[in-house]
Amino acid sequence: MPSYTFRCDDCGEFTLFFRSMGGNKGSAVCPTCSEDSKRVFLPPNLYSMPHELRSRIEKGMEPRRMTREELGQKRIPKQRSSMASRPWQA
Repeated sequence: MPSYTFRCDDCGEFTLFFRSMGGNKGSAVCPTCSEDSKRVFLPPNLYSMPHELRSRIEKGMEPRRMTREELGQKRIPKQRSSMASRPWQA
């Protein structure tokens, strides 16, 4: 559910987490002093994840270049007869 932040003139800012998406969201009653409070419009918090996780995701967008030594030797599987590996083929 979305959260909404409101500012009370006496108590300051507070956030309501479980509020229905319908109806009036421009004002709310302060939970401390029961006065009317106006909504504060904030930008979405898109980068609230830890820095290590964010950098790992951003690095994952580019392919990593590897040398032949890093890849190791290519192992070629032993070839089987076509009848043993594909019995459904004629």
